[in-house]
Amino acid sequence: MTNIYHIISSHPMNIEYILPLVTFWRTISNQIMKYHPPNIANNAVSFIHCLTFIAHYNYDYNLNYATHISIGFYAYDLLFIFSRLYQKPIKDELKQRAPFIMHHIAGICLLNATLTGESNEQQILGGYIILEKSNIMLYISYYLHKQYTEYYKLNVLSDFIQIIVYSYYRVFALSLFLYNNKTHFFQLHLMTQILIMVIYSMGFAWSYRLLKKNIANIYAVRSLTRSKKYSSDG
Repeated sequence: MTNIYHIISSHPMNIEYILPLVTFWRTISNQIMKYHPPNIANNAVSFIHCLTFIAHYNYDYNLNYATHISIGFYAYDLLFIFSRLYQKPIKDELKQRAPFIMHHIAGICLLNATLTGESNEQQILGGYIILEKSNIMLYISYYLHKQYTEYYKLNVLSDFIQIIVYSYYRVFALSLFLYNNKTHFFQLHLMTQILIMVIYSMGFAWSYRLLKKNIANIYAVRSLTRSKKYSSDG
C-alpha cells in the first residue's frame, strides 16, 4: 500500500493522467453495457486494455503513457470489483474476488516502480508484457463460455487453447525472464520482489486450476461420447 501512496505523494502529476484514464475506461464500459451485461462488458474492457498495452509495447518508443494506461485500468477495475460486492454476501464475493484485488494492487505497485526510477523500464515491463500476452485467451474463453454456452465443444477447445497459452507464458516464458534478469531482481526493493513473486505464484496456481478444468472437460467429453454411442446403438 505504501507504493500506491507513493504514486500520489511523490508524483502528483501522475494523477492528471490516471484520473482521466479511469474515466476513459469507465466510459468504454458504460457504452458496452448498453448492449451486454456488466460482467461481459468488463471482460471486453479488460481485453481492450490487454491489446492496447501489447500494441503500445511493440510500437511505441515511449512506454510512460502506456504504463499510465495500465495503472488507470487497474484503478478502474478495482472500482468495478468493489461496486459489485453488494450483489452477493460480501464474505463470499470477497473470497471470489480476492485474487483479482491482490493482482491489481500488485500490478499498480510494480508499474509504479518503472515511473519512480526504482527499475529500468524494460526490465519490469518486459515481464509485464508476458503477463498480458498470457491473458488473451482468458478473455476470449470467458466470453465464449458466457455468450455461447450451448457450443460445448467450442468451449472445451477454448479451455484447451487457454491452458496452453497461459501456462506457456506464465510458467515457462516468465520463469525464463526472471532467470535472465535475476541480478536486477535482487537489486529491487524487498516489497517489489515480494509482489513479483506473488504474481509469479499466481500464474502457477491459475495454471493448476486450468489443468483441473481441462481434465474435467476430457471426462465430460468421454461421457458425452459414450452416451451418444449408446443412444445410436439403441
